[in-house]
Amino acid sequence: MEKLTPLFTLRDVGVALNGKQILSALDLEIMKNRATFVMGRSGAGKTTLLRVFNRLNDCFPGCTTTGEVQLHRDHGVVRPYSGEIPLPELRRLVGMVFQHPNVLPMSIRNNIVMPLATVHGVNRADAMDAASQALKEAQLWDEVRDRLDTDARTLSGGQQQRLCLARTLAMKPSVLLLDEPTSSLDHKAAKGIEELLETLKGRYTLVVVSHSLDFALRLADDIIVLREGQTYRHLLPQAIKGESGTILAELEAMY
Repeated sequence: MEKLTPLFTLRDVGVALNGKQILSALDLEIMKNRATFVMGRSGAGKTTLLRVFNRLNDCFPGCTTTGEVQLHRDHGVVRPYSGEIPLPELRRLVGMVFQHPNVLPMSIRNNIVMPLATVHGVNRADAMDAASQALKEAQLWDEVRDRLDTDARTLSGGQQQRLCLARTLAMKPSVLLLDEPTSSLDHKAAKGIEELLETLKGRYTLVVVSHSLDFALRLADDIIVLREGQTYRHLLPQAIKGESGTILAELEAMY
């Protein structure tokens, strides 16, 4: 039987924004190299939970995070909110892909090379190699290899989202946080992103906010259902398979 290893542990975690409680009393584990889906109604705190893992909530004035967050690394446990890991290193390890593609107003190539060179100090030659590898991993290389110096904003929506994913993969993360990565795309592009994530499962720890019930039931190892900022259900593989009809009905009622 496969032994599961936690990557993140949350203990009594809460997030408040200007005194309004968004998340409260969260106790959960995110297991390494598995796909965890976070689901629930709009306003349940799904995106806020994603931002707990890379401290992105810190960017909002008046936002406070309480409780304990542990990141399990090979050399031991670190606590990101206690300053035991530098914030740039945390955000490199815990990459995020947003709901709407946020390409930079520059060439396809420089969308990946520039952050590597200027933020992480990678020399340009190595950054170019990393960009090529990341574009291949994101299954975009064959479509853009002959126009790498073209403005990234000329790409289709699905291509832009894969470029954003490639930019994150080039940082060599351990975790990919994906906030409804298909919701702004047409059906064909969304299907392409879903198929791409299936190829990444197992090589990365995936934490995905999604409204696609079929996709969640197909890919998820764990499903966390939030309701009013708290864990309403946490479903493991056996429950997902054994109760798929009941789960689907419950989740459909939420949307």
